[in-house]
Amino acid sequence: MIDSTMVTLEDLIKDIRSLENIMLSIRSEGAVAELRIDKDTPFRINDQYATIGDEKGQWHAHVNIHEAKEARFVMEEKENGRKSYSLRLFNSNNLLILRVNFLKMYTPENIVIQERLSQYEKLFSKYGERETLRLVGR
Repeated sequence: MIDSTMVTLEDLIKDIRSLENIMLSIRSEGAVAELRIDKDTPFRINDQYATIGDEKGQWHAHVNIHEAKEARFVMEEKENGRKSYSLRLFNSNNLLILRVNFLKMYTPENIVIQERLSQYEKLFSKYGERETLRLVGR
């Protein structure tokens, strides 16, 4: 477990890019971009921006590290009886910046895949099992 009062966006992204079956979701007015993250997706920070993905590849995203103020672990009940699992990043106005979705959590028979659930639970545990994390600068 790390000190959950000293979490940076860099810490979270480095951990997320080591996981399997992850999709980033970025929303703006009128559009949503969904980006699959592979293990060891390129990641770097230059000045105030974190770049996820390869700028010369098929996709990449820039996230302003000074705008990301809070991260929330979210587990939601769906109408089909399943739960969705995500980590969401918010700015100081409580607006969603980025959503990290944990995918392929269930079998076709609607049974949770323990290995996938464990991935979410380990990340949650690493950050002190706190649903809300305040993000600090580098």
